[in-house]
Amino acid sequence: MRFVYVMLHDLNFWDLVSSKTKDLVSKEQSAHFYEWLQKEADKLNVVKDEELQLDLLLELSKALKLPMRLLDDPYKVIKQCEEIIEEAFQQLQKQYKDFAKSFDQFPEKNKVEFLVHWEMTQLYRHMNAQKSKAEKEAAAMIWVDEMLAFIGQLPTYQQEQLKERIHLSEWTKAELHAALSDDPFLVFTAIVEKTGFGFYKYLLQCFSNTGQASAFAPQEAAYFSWMTNPDLLLSLIFKGGGILYRYQNLLFNKGLLPMVLFETMLPYLADQLSEEEQDEELAIINRSWNKRFDDYRNMLRSVNEKVQKQNDWKKGLSILEEELREVETVLRQTEAYNQQLHGKLTQQLKKDPARPYFGELSVRNNRLQEDLRRVEAKLAKQEKEKKGIIGAVSTFIKSSYYQTEKTQLEKKIDKVFNDMSALVLDKYHDYEPELVLEIHLSDDELVKLNSRKQEIQRKIDKFTEKLTEAKQQEKQMRSAIAEAEKQTYGLSQLYKAAMEEQTFSQHNER
Repeated sequence: MRFVYVMLHDLNFWDLVSSKTKDLVSKEQSAHFYEWLQKEADKLNVVKDEELQLDLLLELSKALKLPMRLLDDPYKVIKQCEEIIEEAFQQLQKQYKDFAKSFDQFPEKNKVEFLVHWEMTQLYRHMNAQKSKAEKEAAAMIWVDEMLAFIGQLPTYQQEQLKERIHLSEWTKAELHAALSDDPFLVFTAIVEKTGFGFYKYLLQCFSNTGQASAFAPQEAAYFSWMTNPDLLLSLIFKGGGILYRYQNLLFNKGLLPMVLFETMLPYLADQLSEEEQDEELAIINRSWNKRFDDYRNMLRSVNEKVQKQNDWKKGLSILEEELREVETVLRQTEAYNQQLHGKLTQQLKKDPARPYFGELSVRNNRLQEDLRRVEAKLAKQEKEKKGIIGAVSTFIKSSYYQTEKTQLEKKIDKVFNDMSALVLDKYHDYEPELVLEIHLSDDELVKLNSRKQEIQRKIDKFTEKLTEAKQQEKQMRSAIAEAEKQTYGLSQLYKAAMEEQTFSQHNER
């Protein structure tokens, strides 16, 4: 089953025909093709058989562009398989002129069995044609000796019945060769009618006894090894003639699908599964499908929950950001008022001759004030000495120097009074007590507002982190959903239909 799945799902058109990989399909290097198939099939060992059975059913439906149905009970699986068979049947009917006529003459009118007979006959004819082409003359029909050996093991009465059915006088190599040359479909169906589809397993085993196919396990080789001959596979795919570039993938699928169907159906017919075993096979597909559908539904629900959480985080974030803006507005207003109060105290100290004695600060202020008066006097003197062009330039240079010195002194004096204000606020509470009290209250309010701002910012950071985490989780889950939709053909459409039906039923109940 894994080999068949690889052929249908992983075998790329260009892997067979591109010049870059021509050694993959050349007669001299055909072992590469076997190795590639084995390697790809081995990758599927981690996939359970029931999952692979479902994947094969999905892949066939996808390749035939069939709409999917919910495979939650055996009847629906059977219906999906019937549609696959019907679509393949219609395609082959369009492709082969004698297809419909052969089916009309087929007594069982069972399309599954007919398709197996048809494809086995096509394979047989094609392999003989390839042999004749290689030998450049009409070659003997293949497997005649093997078929005679198979028939020779049957009871005599069955041999006689088959001889009459195929219109032979004796079971000889010449007569069987002629019958196979004329109508292999009749020969095959007649033998299978008496002996069962295990006859085809026997014929394919004859092919597997030669060449690289012998590397496969007997059970695998019996059903599959003929497909692993790259030259045979290519010629089968392109047996309809030339291929246009823009239709290459379509024609490739059409050429490969009947073979895949043949490989998929034959083991069930040849190994004669009991009704209980067939029911279990269907139940396995049901369970596998239901698990995928439930997992998909849960992932969608989880995504919706993630989206809802994101919306909740966004709402909370929006509230916090608005709260932060309000706090920042109040904080700016309080800072401005606080600066005014501090400036008022500083100005009061500057103009108050009865201000407290602050020790070193007062001494330094007196010294700076004297230096400032001396610089101001020099500036005033320079202003009076502006005479002529040369004198004006000289006066301008000196005035610039004194002005810079004055500015530096004023800054130092402002620093001294700022230090005095800080000392008043710390130790001299009886100086301008109302103003000092108001400043302390304003300072406390600033501390509270800054603390509140930091608390809100921490919450915003946490909400932002949670929102980013939820977005990342949603992205990962949507990626998993996309992968599930890719793996399971029709999953999203079926889920949507199921939800619409559920909504409709709930609406009617109301």
